[in-house]
Amino acid sequence: MKRSAVVFGLASLSAAIAVQASDYTDTAKVVSSKPIYQTYTTQECHDETVMIQQPQQPQQRQMGGSILGGLVGGLLGSQVGQGSGRTAAAAVGAIAGAITGDRIQNNQQQANAAVPQTRQVCRDVQKQEISGYEVHYIYAGHRASTVMNYPPSGDTIHVEVTAVQQ
Repeated sequence: MKRSAVVFGLASLSAAIAVQASDYTDTAKVVSSKPIYQTYTTQECHDETVMIQQPQQPQQRQMGGSILGGLVGGLLGSQVGQGSGRTAAAAVGAIAGAITGDRIQNNQQQANAAVPQTRQVCRDVQKQEISGYEVHYIYAGHRASTVMNYPPSGDTIHVEVTAVQQ
C-alpha cells in the first residue's frame, strides 16, 4: 500500500511540474562549428571492350591460296630467263607462289580468331559526405553543444529553452 502511494505521489509531482514548464526559443552565441563526415564505400562500374582470343580449333588447311599462288608464281617465273633457265624459274616461282598463297589464306583465318567482347569492370571507391555539424555554443554563461543537419548561418543559433518554475 505504501509503495502505490509513493508512485502516485511521484506521478502527481511530475504532472505538476509539467504543467508549470514553459518552452520558448532564444539565441545562443556560436563558439565553433565543424562538419561531421561519414565515410562509405561504393562501387563504380563501366563497360570496356577487349579483344578475346578464341581457343584455336584445328582447322582444315585451305588449298585455294596455294593453287592460285603456284599458278601466279609459275607464270611470273616463266617470264624470266631463257631455255631451261626459264623452266627452272617457272618452277621456283610456282613453289614460292604456292607457299605465299598458303600463308596468306591460312594466316588470315587464324587472325580472325580474336573477337571483341564487352565486360564490366568495377572498383571500390571510398567517399565522404557531410552528415551533420557539431556546433559548440554558449547560452546563459554555460558551454553546450548540439548536432545540426546544416551549418549555423552566423554567430548565433536558435535554441529551445524549457523553463521550469518551482
